[in-house]
Amino acid sequence: MKNILTALLVALLVGLAVPALGTEKGPVRITVRIFKIPAEQSWEGALPDGRGGKISLRASGNIISGFPRGTILIPTELAGNASDSAVGQTIGEHVAFGWVNLAAGRIQVRELKTFDFTLGKGRTGAGSRFEESLGEGRAMNYDVRVELISAGQSETLVRLRFDAGWSASGGSIGVGFSESVISTVAAVPESRLLLVGAPGEKAVYFIAVCAASKGTE
Repeated sequence: MKNILTALLVALLVGLAVPALGTEKGPVRITVRIFKIPAEQSWEGALPDGRGGKISLRASGNIISGFPRGTILIPTELAGNASDSAVGQTIGEHVAFGWVNLAAGRIQVRELKTFDFTLGKGRTGAGSRFEESLGEGRAMNYDVRVELISAGQSETLVRLRFDAGWSASGGSIGVGFSESVISTVAAVPESRLLLVGAPGEKAVYFIAVCAASKGTE
């Protein structure tokens, strides 16, 4: 009897710990947009002149040196198809970019790729690899992965992973390097972008992600 009760208790705990996929809604479409903020940029900034005014300056440098050394999540009211400039403006409102004491006003934010993954009903994970050519046999290599944990009515819980690296080849010789930039669990809202960002070797990367029931535009 004791063994039966123990087995029932274990089964109950396992059932509570692992959400049943698809019980609250059907397959979900996860839209993933990859944005890159290069470390080295030129921008216009301003410093106090000591007399209550400001001096406008043009500077160049590493604008991501002050970025937090971990993953940050920024909830937004942006639609899934928001423009690059709107995404960049929202990031700039939440994160301070600049060099030494000179804050960067407008920063360069570039979208690398957009993916739509349909998850649920037996397919709990998806991903894709892609590259950005740098010319002369050099390239940046990227790998994005999404794993569905649970799907509710107002938000979808997923595990996000994003790796970035570089490769170079000349003749029969090739070298490369890759690192995990983002690896986190996030609650993704319905039809609004969640921005998930972290620093890489020479850039800050943001994943802009939102969810929608399959068939919803």
